[in-house]
Amino acid sequence: MTRLAEFLRRRRAAFRLATLLAASAAAVLPAQAQFSLAVSPPRFELSAKPAERVREVLELTHSDVRAGAYKLKTADWTLRPDGSVDFSDELLPGSCRPWVAIERRELSITPGRPYRFRFEVAPPADTPAVECRFAVMIEGQQPAAAPGMPIALGARIGVIVYVAVGDVAPVLELAGTAVKTIDGRPTPVLKVRNTGNAHGRLAGFLGGKDADGTALEVQAATTPIMAGETREIALVATKPGDTETAVAIRYPLSVSGKLEWGRKGSMAVEQRFAP
Repeated sequence: MTRLAEFLRRRRAAFRLATLLAASAAAVLPAQAQFSLAVSPPRFELSAKPAERVREVLELTHSDVRAGAYKLKTADWTLRPDGSVDFSDELLPGSCRPWVAIERRELSITPGRPYRFRFEVAPPADTPAVECRFAVMIEGQQPAAAPGMPIALGARIGVIVYVAVGDVAPVLELAGTAVKTIDGRPTPVLKVRNTGNAHGRLAGFLGGKDADGTALEVQAATTPIMAGETREIALVATKPGDTETAVAIRYPLSVSGKLEWGRKGSMAVEQRFAP
C-alpha cells in the first residue's frame, strides 16, 4: 500500500470513528425529543489576537415541512470524567462569554436552504494568553410530542467553540495506564496529563498484539484533554485493514508506536495492558 493510500485510509477511519462518537452522543437525548435541525460544523477551533474581532458562521438546516422556531444563546460548559458535557447558563469563573456576540436570540427557519447564523468573539486588548471556551446553544421553542407521550422534552444542540487567544498550546504526557470496565467490557486506557494552556487531543494509530499474538491496530479516543487536567483516554482495537469494527481483546495486550497531538507534539507509547 502506498503512503498516500495508507494516509487516506486512516483519514477515512478517523472520520468514521468521529461519526460513531457523534451518533453515541445524540443517543443520550430522551427518546421523545424531536429535533428537525442539522447544524454544521459541530465544533469550531479558532484563533485570535487581543483586540481582534473574529467572526464565524453556523449553517442551520431545518428538515421539517413546517417552519421551525428556535432560541439561541451562549453557555459555559465543563467536561465530565465520562466525556459528557455539562452546560451552564451562569457565567463560570474565568468565562469569556462577555466577549461573544450572537446575531439574534430567536429565529424562524423555513425548510430547504440552510440559514447562515453569525457570531463573533472580540477579546479585549489586555487579554493574556488564554483559551476561550463556550458553546452556542440552539433549542426548539416548542417541544414536539411523540406518539403515545403526553409531553415531550425539548431537544437542544450545543456547538462547542474554542478560541486560542495569543500563544497557547497543549502539552500532553503519559501519566499512567489501566484497564477499566467500559460498557461492560475491559478496556485499555491511557492516563494523559495536560500541562499546557489549551486543550489537546490524541490522534494516530498504535500497533498491538494480544495474548494469541494476533496483530491489532489500536486507536485512541479523540476526547479532549483540558488544560491542567489528567484524563483517561480509552483505546479501541481493530483488525488491520478493518478500522470500522472494534474487536474484543484477549489480554495481555501489548501496544507500541506514537500518538500525535497539536501541531508538533507527539507521545511515544510502549505499554502492556493486563486486567
